[in-house]
Amino acid sequence: MAKHKEIPADYWDKKISISVPEDTVVPVVPDPPLLEEPAAAVRKALENPILAPPLFELAKKAKGGKVVIGHDDLTRPALPRKIIIPVIMDILNKAGIQDENVFLLSGNGNHCKWPDAHFRSYFGDEIYNRFRPLGSASRILNHDCHDPSCLTYMGISERGDYVEYNSLLDEADLFIYCGTVIPSNWGGMTGTGVIIGMPSARSMISTHGFPVVGHEESCHGDHRTMLYRKHKEAIMAHIERATGKRVFYVDSVLGKGAQLAGVFAGYSPEINEPTWALTEKLYTLEVPQADVFILGVPRFALYGETSNPIISLAAVCAPPRIWTNNHLLREGGVVIGLVRCTGHIDENAHASYPEVLDLYRSCHSAYELMKHEEEFLNRDDLIFQYQFCYSYAPIHPFWLFYESQYILDRASKVIFAGAPGTETFLAPPQVEGIGGPGAVRDIGCVPAANFEEAWKMAEKTVGKNPTVVACPQFWTTVRPHFYVK
Repeated sequence: MAKHKEIPADYWDKKISISVPEDTVVPVVPDPPLLEEPAAAVRKALENPILAPPLFELAKKAKGGKVVIGHDDLTRPALPRKIIIPVIMDILNKAGIQDENVFLLSGNGNHCKWPDAHFRSYFGDEIYNRFRPLGSASRILNHDCHDPSCLTYMGISERGDYVEYNSLLDEADLFIYCGTVIPSNWGGMTGTGVIIGMPSARSMISTHGFPVVGHEESCHGDHRTMLYRKHKEAIMAHIERATGKRVFYVDSVLGKGAQLAGVFAGYSPEINEPTWALTEKLYTLEVPQADVFILGVPRFALYGETSNPIISLAAVCAPPRIWTNNHLLREGGVVIGLVRCTGHIDENAHASYPEVLDLYRSCHSAYELMKHEEEFLNRDDLIFQYQFCYSYAPIHPFWLFYESQYILDRASKVIFAGAPGTETFLAPPQVEGIGGPGAVRDIGCVPAANFEEAWKMAEKTVGKNPTVVACPQFWTTVRPHFYVK
């Protein structure tokens, strides 16, 4: 009998042990060396930016005008913002800019808008109180992708992108963006955050629509060649031509616990190469092409609870897109996600998800959802939920289906191990009225009561001695960027 080993894996709100073949490759990113004095490193980056004037010089020219500090929204770690924003404010103040002329703008994209209480928790009292006085005139702002009064149409990019973005990009005398660079299926590496954080819902289709994100040239992790990133760069260039201003980026590279492993400042695309070089050095791991790819999925990932079938689908299908050199999963391979997908959708947070899921049930693939985009861009009831009730934008679930189609097409099976039925070893009894295994089937995946059952299913497809790559804690540790041999 083949030898096996036990590995710990994320499953819902605990760690479980699963038995895998002894030669299973478990890529673990070593803890990156952290900046010893992160605030000092931030200041140095702002004083010596990449192909841009020092922030102090830019701030002096903006004195008397409006300064906006955009930032990745609350789905990204808070710690980098807590370090970077006070240093930026110190430089702005020394250049003669008063606090009342500086605004924080959360780059929500099509994510939900955030309540004040969330911003207080995210930024901490010091930053929050500085920008949020006791009156009602807050200088902590949410980007709104559906409010025409806060959006400016800027034209069409050289790649045909509809460019409609937050008006503060044009109105601000100085626009700064604090971003995070980590491996991602969206662009190979994140970064250039204005493009994803500040568009209108219609403009987001230019990068997130199926013709781009579902294109074979976007279904990999090579940030230098992928089509998705080329659209991002074309839009960024077009915004700067339309406004006559450049966005000053401050991008952080993260290590363990979201601490800073590196920080870079400057203009885009000039900032990209040095940022990518460090990120590749820290995060890239060599792995074989997998017959079976195993992924642990915690209770919270991406955009909420992974009991939600659309969120769990993205949580399982996104990681195997982050490859370079060769596909991580071989054609016809199997993906096993350790997921407690009950089918429950929080309709307050994800108001449009149930309807989009119903539409998907009648589609042969996610591609067919495109014909419904216009309806969801104009649904007043769902837009109200987004603008005033903290729901995700109506169009948002489309993107999760689009990004997942690559793996649904490539794999013979995508198995959810631990989908609650009446009783399993990995989950409590099924909650009455929740979909369970049926919810897994609804999204094109195969339910299994536990990992052992899922493994037997996989062996029927790939044989008894498969090449296995496992990322049992992908979402809760520093995530790898896969170089596939």
